[in-house]
Amino acid sequence: MAKKIFSLSLIFLLMLGSSTFASENHNEASFEWGDKAELAQTSLFEYYWNEETSMFNNAYECNNCNGQFHYWWLAHALDTLIDAYERTNNEVYLDRSKALYESILKRNNGAITNHFYDDMLWMSLALFRLYEHTNDPKYENAVFTLWDDIKTGWSDQFGGGIAWNKSQLDYKNTPSNAPAVILASRLYQKYRNPDDLDWAIKIYDWQKSTLVDPETGFVWDGINRTGDGKIDKNWEFTYNQGVYIGAGVELYRATENNEYLAAAIQTAETGIKRLVGNNTTNILKDEGGGDGGLFKGILVRYLGGLVKADPNQKDIAQFLINNAKSAWNNKLADDKILFGSSWERTPSLNLDLSINLSGMMLMEQAAIMEKLLAEPVSISLLNEQLNGYIATNDIKGPLVPILLSSVKQAEHHLEKGRVEQAIKHLENFQKHLHHEAHRNYLSDDANNQLTITMNLLLEELSK
Repeated sequence: MAKKIFSLSLIFLLMLGSSTFASENHNEASFEWGDKAELAQTSLFEYYWNEETSMFNNAYECNNCNGQFHYWWLAHALDTLIDAYERTNNEVYLDRSKALYESILKRNNGAITNHFYDDMLWMSLALFRLYEHTNDPKYENAVFTLWDDIKTGWSDQFGGGIAWNKSQLDYKNTPSNAPAVILASRLYQKYRNPDDLDWAIKIYDWQKSTLVDPETGFVWDGINRTGDGKIDKNWEFTYNQGVYIGAGVELYRATENNEYLAAAIQTAETGIKRLVGNNTTNILKDEGGGDGGLFKGILVRYLGGLVKADPNQKDIAQFLINNAKSAWNNKLADDKILFGSSWERTPSLNLDLSINLSGMMLMEQAAIMEKLLAEPVSISLLNEQLNGYIATNDIKGPLVPILLSSVKQAEHHLEKGRVEQAIKHLENFQKHLHHEAHRNYLSDDANNQLTITMNLLLEELSK
């Protein structure tokens, strides 16, 4: 069992930031970033969504801008829609996600696979989240199809690793390996197939030994890009740090091995120091448009995931909020909440979709971080979270009355001052939460977040 490293001062959870879970006692000013994220989502849809294609345009303003099919940009667009659904529980966002998926298939000649292994990983991660919220087997099957294809990119050249694309099998890079660890770890947490965990650990070990600075934890981009067998140590991108952080967090969740979390923390701390544009303002650097426009969004997503896994990382939470403040203050206009590739300057047109997907991810993470920093841990918080997950069908079936009863009994004993009896009921809650027979009755997110809250609550009550 991993040593608990969580800080009791932070929890909070509504890690999803969902309004279902928000406390009624908070005034409007308390959670401003949820409102700002919603306004940004509205602008993203208004200025990028194409009703004729049911896809996002490649740029704003778009004049014949849709010639290229950006499969991996649209995977992240799916992710941002799901972010909005998790924050609001508004089915509109799921409907848009479903429509976008169908349009991606149509544009991709009916296939979900792609030439690039990293692109398929982004799509897999987004579709796995969509499946978690819909239980539609077509999304699950798409994930399995993609995962089977992705694994064919592995070879023993350079000691292992998954290739970047299918025509350059001797070039291995972080974007094709660290996200594979995230996917394999999440698949293992959902289905408990030991083969998935084996893949996650094998890929992680190769990534760490080959493309991570052992002294600082800084993540390099790839090896043998130009056929010389060398590592691209001069390519310093935010998204490489992000996906390796995500890999460590997900393996930590899958194994409870603290070493994975510690590695993620080291990379986060190093990456933040090295990849800001100005050490005075401490805002992430400008990485341009095109594909680079998405890089910062990937980092902020997985920095947020790190804070969820270890709420002690409040400095990272504040770093994300500070970046959001800078981006918001430099948005295009009050009535056009669009962001530039620099979060320190007001943008000029044309704005690639990739750039505003990153800005959108930042707003959604700020909304989550705000709640993480605000909510104290309590039996009321646990009860609120539990009922929220039941309302969204993340917890269902026979597990619902069992968990509700355990919390009710614990709450009753705490009201009477009987702490030891309350702890017993909470431990029973924890036992059922982790029981193999109940795995199909709760989502991974509900399991992860309730586990964190439960650990903190038991630690607090045991003092």
